[in-house]
Amino acid sequence: MSFKPCQMSGVEKIVLPHTKMIASIIVDELCKTELTYCHERPYAFALLLGQQCNYLGYAIATSDSLAKTVENYIELGYRYQGVQKMSDEEAIRTWLKWANPDDGWHYGDFGGNAAVQRYLDIHNGDDLLLRNSCFEQLKSVITQYETDLTLGVIYGANPEDFRDSVIQIYGKAGHKSLVTEYEAMRRLDADICRL
Repeated sequence: MSFKPCQMSGVEKIVLPHTKMIASIIVDELCKTELTYCHERPYAFALLLGQQCNYLGYAIATSDSLAKTVENYIELGYRYQGVQKMSDEEAIRTWLKWANPDDGWHYGDFGGNAAVQRYLDIHNGDDLLLRNSCFEQLKSVITQYETDLTLGVIYGANPEDFRDSVIQIYGKAGHKSLVTEYEAMRRLDADICRL
């Protein structure tokens, strides 16, 4: 996983419209994330939306955190019971990689940023409008900041939310191998059991 060094000179920081400002704030967080988690090999960044447009935070998934989470699941007795030739570790890693950020993701917020609060306020409790706006924000981020991370939005408890948001942002094929890996994860749902 490699990041392009953060070069903020190419990012316009303007207050109006709020959407450009939010994209710049997200780019700032990606730059901080590069410094904070680079040794853990990050692979995904998700905006986290609260209920009724009351919160905007983020989560970052890293390969090292995923490996620790897989170890924890194995220690708790989770095993692969399917017919494909896979080790417990390989199957559980595939199963957990694109799950919602419940296990093994690092959380952050935008530190009470006033622009973020105004951004939430202008959506006036309309979750769908906020979600679609966040998709647009991440599309804008992609044009401002070169990264190998898969960017998405999580707005509920359904793991399909992240996959669907990635498709909204990057197109039907998704980003890299997310769609293929996600389908492999869903096929393993019935094959991972706690013994």
